[in-house]
Amino acid sequence: MKFTWQGLPKPFFALAPMEGVTDTVFRQVVDSFAPPDVYFTEFTNCEGMLSKGRDKVGRRLIYSETERPLIAQIWGLDPAAFYEVSKQIVEMGFDGIDLNMGCPVSAVVARGSCSGLIGNPSLAKEMIDTTRRGAGTLPVSVKTRIGLKSITTEEWIGFLLEQNLDALTIHLRTQKEMSNVPAHFEELEKIVALRDKISPSTILIANGDIMSKTQGMELVE
Repeated sequence: MKFTWQGLPKPFFALAPMEGVTDTVFRQVVDSFAPPDVYFTEFTNCEGMLSKGRDKVGRRLIYSETERPLIAQIWGLDPAAFYEVSKQIVEMGFDGIDLNMGCPVSAVVARGSCSGLIGNPSLAKEMIDTTRRGAGTLPVSVKTRIGLKSITTEEWIGFLLEQNLDALTIHLRTQKEMSNVPAHFEELEKIVALRDKISPSTILIANGDIMSKTQGMELVE
């Protein structure tokens, strides 16, 4: 049965993509104890997947059939590479593709990738569009933050919602804040209102400082 974000139960819980953590072994351990409703891979560089280092980079996309539904998360700078890698992800049998526009690491952002795209919406749109073309019928989603140096929820999140994404994960901090301040859960009500106005079919996923299912359910309420 084809995966859709809209087909998940409400509320649902996802295992967030974590660099150096959420590989196939970690996901299988989680699956044996408390499987989430959806899994993400570690984020995988598109240009790397098209380079001589493909075998090494591609290890991030190893998975087992127990890890379903599984979304491949990708990042990079070249929209053409997003198109080519999206086609590869379809062939690999993933359930969806997620674009990383949220990693706050300075070295990555300085190159214009991940959270750096918050300051370059035209490039972000090009990446979404090329990914969508390569993805075919697979759902396309984005993970991001609520701003670069300051909170710009209406401008940036509003822009992403205008792209009619299947799902949008929002880490409730800015890039500058990294993980050094509490998540701005107060922005959620504003984000939901924007979604309802701009793209009602887009599924929203809150991220940041959610330490347990109990806390997650409280935030849902």
